[in-house]
Amino acid sequence: MTDPTANTSLPVDQPALDGTAGVASADLPALLEALLLVAPQPPTIDELARGAGVDPAEIEDALSRLQERHGRGWVLQRHGDTVQFATAPRFAAQVRRFLNLDREARLSGAALETLAIVAYQQPVTRAEIEAVRGVDCAGVLATLHARGLIEQIGRLPTVGNPIQYGTTPDFLRHFGLGSLAELPSLGEVGGRDARGALEAAVAAAALEQPASS
Repeated sequence: MTDPTANTSLPVDQPALDGTAGVASADLPALLEALLLVAPQPPTIDELARGAGVDPAEIEDALSRLQERHGRGWVLQRHGDTVQFATAPRFAAQVRRFLNLDREARLSGAALETLAIVAYQQPVTRAEIEAVRGVDCAGVLATLHARGLIEQIGRLPTVGNPIQYGTTPDFLRHFGLGSLAELPSLGEVGGRDARGALEAAVAAAALEQPASS
């Protein structure tokens, strides 16, 4: 006689529906879309893993699969260990018009130059930036900070513990970048490698700052 209780459990390959089990691998990218859409702040990989009930390595794999999907109106942006959605750069004009941002103030040449130094050489202090630019940068840094493009990410362990600056997720959104790894090459300036010249100037400025005791 057949046991009437024999088939009451879910099949091995069918996930439980009580909301506590991990999601199937094929559905993980879609789940990440849902989590990223409702997240009040850009979540970390570990937070996404806890929410999805899977290992962080599985989150990384699912994010890679998401990034392979072309033709979407969004892009994935990575800032440190956090992840977020941003609008696709090709729709920037329409998004600005929709949000009434057509008259958004443009960055000045000085601001762009300073922002480039921060982006390529972060973490970097005001003194290091000024050593490269040769002018006072207090006002420009204040402007970039007010616009949410840079932020304090630490302090240098020297006398006075000067603030070290880095870029923000808004910086990535502003320039349509998925991560800092997508920053273009600096190329050459005056026949010299611009990245090497920048690193040398910042290093020289750092040597001029006496270490704290």
